[in-house]
Amino acid sequence: MTGPKVELGELSRLPAGPILVRLRRVLITTGIAAVVYTMLCTGSVGACSDSGASDGVVQTTCRNIALRPSWVVYAAFAVILFVVIGRIARNSATVTDALRLLDRAAGLIIVIALVSGAIGLTWMMLLPIDTLADGGAIVFPFPFGSPELTVTHHP
Repeated sequence: MTGPKVELGELSRLPAGPILVRLRRVLITTGIAAVVYTMLCTGSVGACSDSGASDGVVQTTCRNIALRPSWVVYAAFAVILFVVIGRIARNSATVTDALRLLDRAAGLIIVIALVSGAIGLTWMMLLPIDTLADGGAIVFPFPFGSPELTVTHHP
């Protein structure tokens, strides 16, 4: 014998069904936004320069910057999710209000992921390689990305 069949639309007939379905969509959207942000904010660039020492030995100095995603962006995603769930629980009088809040949260998460990723990627692409080789000052794109500078010297 088979058990009772559950229709696909069963969840939407629960009092909070539409909210739960939309919340699931927002969580999936957040996961995809995190993956896209991670892909946009991952990369590295490097440069080397030679300098003559006083004893005639040429020393090579190499600088490498690796850009990684910032934990601040992921924390912003979590804060947005927790705040919107709290607002729905406290302030939403109708299902329509709750769905509107969830849609706004999803939109905000997408915008933060794309803007943060674009800023990090643009920073990496516009970083002058010569500045790395000559030891110039570098401005990091915090909180949009988390770069790490590595300097090595080779005789």
